[in-house]
Amino acid sequence: MSHSSTKSPPPRTYTPSPPVGPLTLTCSRCGRVYTFPAEGHTIRCECGWHYTNTHGDIVEEFKPRLGV
Repeated sequence: MSHSSTKSPPPRTYTPSPPVGPLTLTCSRCGRVYTFPAEGHTIRCECGWHYTNTHGDIVEEFKPRLGV
């Protein structure tokens, strides 16, 4: 097996978006607290519920982690 002499690109680190004001979102199922999502963004809670901000309204949807 040969090795390339070119260097790999630097790693890319993703950081969370800054909070949208002082608002928070609390999962109504498990009680975890998150920063309020920006318009059009979704928060995935560890319990499987997704919360999407659509024009200031939070839309809830259950999606199991393994898609079952």
